[in-house]
Amino acid sequence: MEVIMLFIKMTIAGLESLINLFVTPHEKSLARDIILITGTGHGIGRELAIQLAGEGCTLICWDINEEGNAETLKLLKEKGLDAKTYFYRCDVTKREDVLELARKVEQDVGNITIVINNAGIMSCKPLEQQSNQVIKKIFDVNVMSHFWVLEAFLPKMKERNSGHIVAVCSMCGIIGLPYAVPYSASKFAVRGLMESLSEECRINKEISGIKFTTIYPITVDTGLAKKPKNRFPSLVNILQADFVAAEIIKAIKRESYEIALPSYMLNFDRITRLFPRKAIQYAKDFLDTGVYPDPE
Repeated sequence: MEVIMLFIKMTIAGLESLINLFVTPHEKSLARDIILITGTGHGIGRELAIQLAGEGCTLICWDINEEGNAETLKLLKEKGLDAKTYFYRCDVTKREDVLELARKVEQDVGNITIVINNAGIMSCKPLEQQSNQVIKKIFDVNVMSHFWVLEAFLPKMKERNSGHIVAVCSMCGIIGLPYAVPYSASKFAVRGLMESLSEECRINKEISGIKFTTIYPITVDTGLAKKPKNRFPSLVNILQADFVAAEIIKAIKRESYEIALPSYMLNFDRITRLFPRKAIQYAKDFLDTGVYPDPE
């Protein structure tokens, strides 16, 4: 009987997923939220700050790059969107700095309701040319910062049984990328973190109200990948940061569990993994999308 019930539940879930392809999901308002974004000094983080400020929410903008953050603030002021925006210098790789600043933010502004872990760095070289220092820094920024930010803000979310954790991951967290082994490994780690933590909250009813969203964009024109390659731009185009930010905000409003950019990439990966490894390699060689090693 339990097996039959499982089959029925899985069938219903499949039908619901199919129906959702043709129905526009409800989008929640963010106007009353207090949102933390890491890495707001450039790229996707900056675009998120600019676009979210237009939603009327309160923004907490963290970046180690004070000059970049100042430029983001300048852009917001020019648009008249800086009234509810707070900028802080933060090295998200340092646990003590994150926890101390989190306490200050809660005193200055209030409890964070949405966290967007966005900060990230990349190095594109063959593995043997990646120094120990660079590998450690990639993992400190791309992975460990998530743990420190979660340590700072997740407990309060658990107390309220509400909140939203968003991770800006990468398609490199689904498909390993040559010449970016440490970066890909760090993004696979983020994917595992988000999947495990979301399940941990889901199976505990007292904290099951916390939402999780993971974003998997392909190459974005932010300067991280200095020499991207793309054989078929019409199929797999290099994305612009403002488009990616808009899609992230849409995913937050819809409380989507995960999205890929372009949207078909998740299903493309799921389908291709049904084929033998050699067939997948043929497909990768045909598309020839990725990065060249960084210039010396």
